[in-house]
Amino acid sequence: MAVFSAIKNKKNQKLKEGIEDLALKCEDTSEKDAGNVDVCMVVKQLEKMNIKLEEKEVAKMEKLADKNRKISREDFVSYGKHSKGIKEYVDKTAKENQSQSTRTTAVKIDAVKIDKALAAFKAIDKDNSGFVDRDEFLTFTSNLPAKQREKLLRNLDKDGDGKIDLEEFRQMF
Repeated sequence: MAVFSAIKNKKNQKLKEGIEDLALKCEDTSEKDAGNVDVCMVVKQLEKMNIKLEEKEVAKMEKLADKNRKISREDFVSYGKHSKGIKEYVDKTAKENQSQSTRTTAVKIDAVKIDKALAAFKAIDKDNSGFVDRDEFLTFTSNLPAKQREKLLRNLDKDGDGKIDLEEFRQMF
């Protein structure tokens, strides 16, 4: 039971954070209504993400609002926990953030692989010719059996010129 309770608490916390994020985007910044959430801005923000609030949801929000269509942050967060449209907004932004984070991580990993390949290539290319020639490669792979070294050299040397350039070398990474 404690596990389910912890999961539910975490989910509720994420929902609250998402609603607060939306509230911040839709907050009135004028001195008179600072800190209050503008109902019109909420509807527009959701529409930008192709989320259409049902009329009854907008009506509930307007019921909570003052005559200027502003809701206190606390009332908005409380309302948002039960709003289908706002929950959809929170889910959608969470997925977009996760997707963006995954793409960024993949780019960072690729950059690390490229850096490692370049560093290894430079260490093996003793004469700084920009190529790993046959002798440099065989010295580098001296711990492997002769047949395996020859096969690896043939597989990496795509153009068959007897030396491995950086792009050919990167295939190992």
